[in-house]
Order: sequence, then structure tokens, then C-alpha cells
Amino acid sequence: MLLVSGWQTVNIGDVAHTPGTVRALHELGGAEVVLWPRRLGARERTMLKERFPALRILGDARDSAPDELTDEVREAIGWADVCVHASGPSLVGAEQIDLWRAHTDKPYGFFGITVDPLSPYADSLERSGRIIRAIDGDLLAPEDRARLAEAAFVWCRDSLTAEFLATQGLDRGVAFGPDATVVVDVEDEAAADRFVTETGVRPGRFVCVVPRLRYTPYHELRDDGRSPSEVRRDAINAGWVDRDLGLLRDVVTAYVRRTDDDVVVVPEMSYAVALAQQRLADWPADVAHRVHVLPRFWELGEAASVYRRATAVLSMECHSPLIALAQGTPALYLRQSTDTVKGQMYADLGAADRIRELDDAEPGEVLTALLALRGEEARARTRTLAQDARERVARMVDAVPRPTRAPA
Repeated sequence: MLLVSGWQTVNIGDVAHTPGTVRALHELGGAEVVLWPRRLGARERTMLKERFPALRILGDARDSAPDELTDEVREAIGWADVCVHASGPSLVGAEQIDLWRAHTDKPYGFFGITVDPLSPYADSLERSGRIIRAIDGDLLAPEDRARLAEAAFVWCRDSLTAEFLATQGLDRGVAFGPDATVVVDVEDEAAADRFVTETGVRPGRFVCVVPRLRYTPYHELRDDGRSPSEVRRDAINAGWVDRDLGLLRDVVTAYVRRTDDDVVVVPEMSYAVALAQQRLADWPADVAHRVHVLPRFWELGEAASVYRRATAVLSMECHSPLIALAQGTPALYLRQSTDTVKGQMYADLGAADRIRELDDAEPGEVLTALLALRGEEARARTRTLAQDARERVARMVDAVPRPTRAPA
């Protein structure tokens, strides 16, 4: 299989899509995989080679012209039986899928994606579902319609995407199939041991807390100018940050006072390091010795191994709870209404009780939900959810078309 993946490196959630999908296709599905990335950094390439020594990785697609077919890509397209677009927030690898479609008639498909017709409109998942089911016109760009209609399979990582595609007359090969992050198993035990020493936390008695702005400030990360839409998003961030992080602060303060456990504020995205240092650094005297802010961006393997040592994860980002789930650690997702409908995946996975709509949440309610994640009962249920997720992913792989020709 030729795998299109590797969306960005400033987000360990996006990084996780690649090893999760490689594991799904290779270890759960028995396929030989070549990775055709859009963007990988040196540390991500190292991580993938350490976890999958036999994995062949092509050059980054973004390093060549959109319509260019390099010799190694031409050879990989000729070799592969099927092209798989990895889990992601949209048809991120559309240009690569188009190259596959232009140069071969072999099948391709999408392995756990979101197609959100409402973004950037802000609403709850419940209301978003009602809006999506009321759509009675064509909302797909012609290019995306062709890509999806001609795909052999379209696994949607949330059921609202599948419902939207049904309103667009697309149902052949379309079904719910979770984000491949639920099976990611990259680990870094040495880094996690250093984390414990660095922060002074007690394994099994600490919670990781992941902050987020309403919109990611990509113009700061890429330093490529600030568009009018980004000006609006920055204003929305400014209008919500005190309320959102204030709630997080109230929950953490009450949690430490109730349990005397440690809390570490950690990033899913690189910009969150500065955000935490600026907004979550000062704590009441009676809890300050238990609250730590990680002063650096970390790697996926370290995060996964740290999450396994944690009591629970409390996250405003969608993917840290999935990374924790794969490690068997309970997590609670605080969904911001500006995020996409991908959050529906929690209900689809049987974990509707582990997500809260942040717009409507109160500190006491979130504290109660977080306290409920302590103990063996919550951890045992998490292991069951993780096993169910792995079985769903295995069924996704089984549905990928198998070659009808003899290998060369």
C-alpha cells in the first residue's frame, strides 16, 4: 500500500496519524507499506524508522511541484496495489490522490477523515448534527466530489461526516471508521523517565492538562503573514481565552485541593508552550507546589509514555485523549464549539461520557467528571474502549481492496 500521510509537525496529534495508520495497515492488516509524506521533520522520520525499521519513506511531496511525478513516486505508484489517504481533518493529501488517479486506475481510499460542511461556524455537536441532517443542496467542491465518489472506500472518523456525505448523494463505500490515532503505539520510555525527574511528579498520581485557543494561530507558527480571516480568529481567541483557561485553572485548583495529586500542563501543539507559560503559570500558594508547566514542546513518543504513567488526561485538544486511550489511560475532552465535528468520534467510539462541550461546561461539572476517571474501574473501561477501537480499525483494514493481480 502507498500511504499518503504526514500533515504537519507542530501538532503531535497530526504526527500520530502516520504511525497509527502505518500500524493499522502493516501490523493489523499484513500489508507492505511505503509512506508518501506531505511534510515530515527529521525527528518524525527518526521516530518512524525506529518504530517501523522496514518502512520505506519517500521524499516530502511539498518539496516538489504539485503536479510533478518524481522517479521514486512513479516507481511507488507502479509498485502499490492501493493508495490510502491517512486519517486527517479533511482531504489534506488531495494533490497526491490526484496524482495517483491521473497515473493509474488502481483503487484508492480514505482511512478515517472528517469532512465538515459547517466549519468555521461555532456550535455544539448536537446542534451541528441537526444542521447537517437538514442540508438539502450541494456543498462539495466538484474536485472533492470526484475524489470521494471514485474512492473505493471512505472511512469517516466521525459519523457526522458520513451523514453529511449522505446528504451529498455519496454513500458507496462510506462508513464510520475511527481516526487511526486510536492504535498509535509509539513510545519513549527513557524520555518519560526524564519527564518524571524533570517535573517531580509521582507516577500514577498526576494528571496531564492540555490547553488550547479557540483557533490555532497558524500565522505565528509559519510567519507567513496575517490574513483577514486570521485577524478575526485572533479576535475570537482573545474573546474566549480568559473564560476557557479560567475554567481550566478552576478545575485544576479544585482537583489538587481535593486529591493532592500533581498536575502538569503539557502541549499538543507547539504554540501551547508559550500559552501555558503566559496564562497558566501562577497558582494559589496551597496548590502551586503540585502544578507544573512543561517549558518545551515534546515528541509523540514521550507524550504517549507519559500519558500511560498518568492518572488521567484533561484536554482541550481532540487527539491527546486518543493518544491516552491507546495507552489505556482515561481522558476527558473539553470540546470548543469552534472545533470541527470530529469530536463526534467519542460518541461513535462509545465514550460519549468522556466529552464535554466547553461553551456550556461549569468547573464543578468538569471536576466531577475528572474525579470519576480516577481508579481501576475507569482504567478498566478505558482498556475495553481501546480494544473495541482496535477491532474497529482492524475491520477497516480488512475492507481495503486486495490485489487481483499476481505480484510482479
